[in-house]
Amino acid sequence: MAGFKINKRAIEKMQRDIAKEFERAARKHPIRVPVQVDSPEFPTTPQAHAGIEKDPYLSRLLVWLDDLAALQPGVTADVSSFVDSEGLPATEAKSMALQLEGQGLVAISRDYSGGDSQVHLTDEGFVAARRLRSLQIDSAARFVHACDALLQWLFQMGRGRDLVEVMAFVETPGSYFAGDSLSVDEILGALEQLTQRGLTRRAPTDPGAAASIRAEVTESGTDCVLSGGSVSDYLSRQQRAGDTYNFNHSSGIVAGSQQNVVQNNSFGLDASALTEFAILVRQFAPTLGASPEQQEALIQDVEVLEETTSAEQPEPGRIRAAYLRVQEALGAITTTTAGLTLLSQQGQEAYQAVFGG
Repeated sequence: MAGFKINKRAIEKMQRDIAKEFERAARKHPIRVPVQVDSPEFPTTPQAHAGIEKDPYLSRLLVWLDDLAALQPGVTADVSSFVDSEGLPATEAKSMALQLEGQGLVAISRDYSGGDSQVHLTDEGFVAARRLRSLQIDSAARFVHACDALLQWLFQMGRGRDLVEVMAFVETPGSYFAGDSLSVDEILGALEQLTQRGLTRRAPTDPGAAASIRAEVTESGTDCVLSGGSVSDYLSRQQRAGDTYNFNHSSGIVAGSQQNVVQNNSFGLDASALTEFAILVRQFAPTLGASPEQQEALIQDVEVLEETTSAEQPEPGRIRAAYLRVQEALGAITTTTAGLTLLSQQGQEAYQAVFGG
């Protein structure tokens, strides 16, 4: 076939036209294929329960496991051994192991025998154990727990009506915090705090009887227990109605919202509550996690507050200024601790006690 030539341009044009037709068809009628894809599984580890320090047995078990892991790294621990040493029922071993596993603090090494008490700490378990050890030396956190636990125990033992031997609290699970037992001084300090706040009432001491400290829960203490919150929460919610004035050695006092009154008095302001607050800040200052410079500045402000509140004739303006400087120094501490929260609340209550709500 002489003279026959292939028209390459025509072929290329035809190919482009066919491709365009496929593109238009695909846009108009897209191909859909049903696809089923399993969603990826991401590891989810529960956060450690923030209140484990108040559980007397789980907190001690966690510290016990941490001690054992330090002595025998990589070796599983048998919770049954801990349960036996605490004199608890054998069935508690499985329950406690499952509770810690549920919080992501341990992993249970299960075998064909069905045993669930062989465990080892997870990374979160190690972190939680370190947190418990930090709380064990946090005097403010221990004090807060002592107040809460002692009031609850006194209410349960006395049913809110009867006197209870306070030192018996030492033998109860509630006397443990973060895996460590409270000291007698801490328990007595908590009782003193509860009594001063009107939540408990101590029985008069009989000189002829053996040393004994008995106390009962007051109506306010019962309200605090039934509120379901902590002692600090209950006290902070107390409402002070009306104007409050504290005068010593005064005469001809006119108090309240009065108009057109001319009054001349020689009176002394009772600032003892703020003096006690200043002393409390001084005691807790080393435990607040402040830098050396912040702690030094805080102590200096506290000394000024002590001086102004202890003066023979306290000046309200100077007291207010000194109090505000102490609160500003506390507010400058960025490390949040139970002690810092407690001091903030105590300061507000002391200020209201002196100057009114």
